[in-house]
Amino acid sequence: MQIGAPQSDSVQNDRDRLMVFLGYGLFLIAPMGGLTALFAAIIAHLRLPHVAGTWMESHYRNQIRVFWTVLFYVLAMVGLFTFGLGYSFASLWWPPAWPFWQDAMVGLGWAILLPVAGILSLIMAVWYYWRLVRGLVRALDDKPYW
Repeated sequence: MQIGAPQSDSVQNDRDRLMVFLGYGLFLIAPMGGLTALFAAIIAHLRLPHVAGTWMESHYRNQIRVFWTVLFYVLAMVGLFTFGLGYSFASLWWPPAWPFWQDAMVGLGWAILLPVAGILSLIMAVWYYWRLVRGLVRALDDKPYW
């Protein structure tokens, strides 16, 4: 192939297909987000305009959707636990004249929050891997995600 010669469609299609697989691979090795998921999302955002109208477009959209959904979920959980922890620390300095039930409510709040957060995290992990494995299998068959 000559330098500067236009690439054939099959070579470009193979490169785009490889980038879809790379994105799924980076997501799958990231433990529910992480730095490799960020790289995969950047690749998906950058490659999306190049594959408009092809079966690969839906795979990039899926990767982008997974990234932003997990990022939002993680930020919500961090905010929830930060608020809960701050509330618990603040309760240590409540005046002793306050009724005992308020201290009990802090403990009850954590007793409810932790199992609910654990179940929600389990659901999110199943959703995360389901979307990625399903997308990878469909990409291996050269089919759109949806």
